[in-house]
Amino acid sequence: MTATRNIAILVLIALAIAAIPGSSQAQGIVSAVLSLTLAALIVYFIARLYRDRRIEIYGLGDLDRGILYLSLAGIVVLLAGAQWFNSTAGAVIEIVLLATCVAGLIRVYQVWRSY
Repeated sequence: MTATRNIAILVLIALAIAAIPGSSQAQGIVSAVLSLTLAALIVYFIARLYRDRRIEIYGLGDLDRGILYLSLAGIVVLLAGAQWFNSTAGAVIEIVLLATCVAGLIRVYQVWRSY
């Protein structure tokens, strides 16, 4: 019952923001707040995951740990800069770079599983 009520409240707030004339500033503010909240939750999740698995990460060795960090950083940079790849060639380059980062993560996972 409370979940239904909470969803109804969120829907009413969304309708009010969308329906009120001149509410484009409010839409921008709500969008920014939701984006920052999502980013904060992702950072919190990654920090918790890192703290829980720190010993296993340090046990990988310098090369594999470097591959792990570079692959994760590459994925973050590519996703953040996705608007730079608007052309067909840019999309192909982005897919190749993402595939390279994912291959690095797979390699680190295989090394981690071999212990």
